[in-house]
Amino acid sequence: MVKKVLIIATCFFVFHLVLAACYELIDDEAYYNFWSTSVALGYYDHPPMIAWWIYLGKLIIGSTTLGVRFISVCSFFVVSLLVGRIAFLLSSSNVVVSSVLLFNITMPIMGLGFISTPDAPLLLFWTLALWAAIEGLSSNNPRYWFLVGVFLALSILSKYNALFFILGLLGWCLLTKEGRGKLTSPFIWLGTLLGIILLLPHALWNYNNDWLGLEKQFSRLMNETVGLSYFFEFLISIIIFTTPALFCFAILGLFKTYRHKSLLLWVYMPSLLYFLNHSFTERIQGNWIIIFFPWFAILASVALQNVGIFWRKFTFFSGFFLTSTILILGLNSQYLVFYGDNPFNQMKGWHSIENELVTELQAANWIAVSEYSMIGRLFWLNDNYDKIWAINEPLRYRFRSDFPSTLCTTPGTLIEKDLKKIDNGKLVESIDGSDTYLTRKIGNQKIMSYKLQKFNKVINSPYC
Repeated sequence: MVKKVLIIATCFFVFHLVLAACYELIDDEAYYNFWSTSVALGYYDHPPMIAWWIYLGKLIIGSTTLGVRFISVCSFFVVSLLVGRIAFLLSSSNVVVSSVLLFNITMPIMGLGFISTPDAPLLLFWTLALWAAIEGLSSNNPRYWFLVGVFLALSILSKYNALFFILGLLGWCLLTKEGRGKLTSPFIWLGTLLGIILLLPHALWNYNNDWLGLEKQFSRLMNETVGLSYFFEFLISIIIFTTPALFCFAILGLFKTYRHKSLLLWVYMPSLLYFLNHSFTERIQGNWIIIFFPWFAILASVALQNVGIFWRKFTFFSGFFLTSTILILGLNSQYLVFYGDNPFNQMKGWHSIENELVTELQAANWIAVSEYSMIGRLFWLNDNYDKIWAINEPLRYRFRSDFPSTLCTTPGTLIEKDLKKIDNGKLVESIDGSDTYLTRKIGNQKIMSYKLQKFNKVINSPYC
């Protein structure tokens, strides 16, 4: 059993290493890589863990796509092993191998297991916290609450979504008989104290920066309702991402009996209810729900114990076929299948404009950008840190040195994605007739156009 789990986890680990080395960064990865040039205790968009991971990965591997992604790829390998251990503790050895296999064929895991975003450390530390809690309950060893406190703190330092784990755990402790019994142990309180101590530096950073990180994320709770379209899209996407057969058996697994069932329901339900509610206000991205897939895989494995071998094989092969097909279509470098500015397309076609962009980066006095993904991308293409500056959203870039005021009147080049539907207003005093356009493409298929606008000075910026 252990050997099979290691073989499965290792196969997917090698697969993700190959993808990490062969494919360009997506926009968000390039942006987080930019964070890693100035390691801090917090950032505008998310807590700092992903920047620390990228910094460490580049220290080990070098400033390559594999270096940026290395620690994240390793984390998915560890989560695979944890899924097997948790499945064993919850049910029996019969569900261990199938849980690990089903976990790895879901779309967010197989497809995003080589991408370096905050969801990777969140998934690792969330799953570690869950494992520690279940391991402690199974062995009746309260000392595991120390680890729960540590891993939950690290989860929060990865992404604030981990607060829903704490909310669920608190509900379990207060509203279930088993949970209330654990409150009498000093170890759960010591674990809580240890977690708070680990979070103090980040909390201090938020305090010193006007609660910048918390305000950015919690402002999402105030979004206006936009209707049912995103809600139904979310329901459909979660079925596709899980794969249909696996999803159906995961639902059946909810009604099966297994150990520590109430703990898992309490841990996951706050997040699930939040995303269901939030889908009325904006589109839910596939990577946001990555924490659920260990649970779904284990639930499906529990349900599959009592069905014929046909359904077990069908669930695996249909899921593997669907996920593999989407990956092959999305990652192929010959043509576009999924149109739009999506992660698949963000990895393609850079060779078609890279030389022109690098030439402009080297020739211009300085480069201005107005969108966060562009500054990360341009820095990735040419790591001249001091030459590329955003001229808006000052809160987003507090991690780097102050914007040089002399640039306000220094001629430069503004590089933006050519999105006709977005109007940022007139940001610079352009030089008439100097605008040029570059088109990133595969063959004759356009992926994205970029506008290079030469200017005399910046005229609309909080810096100038």
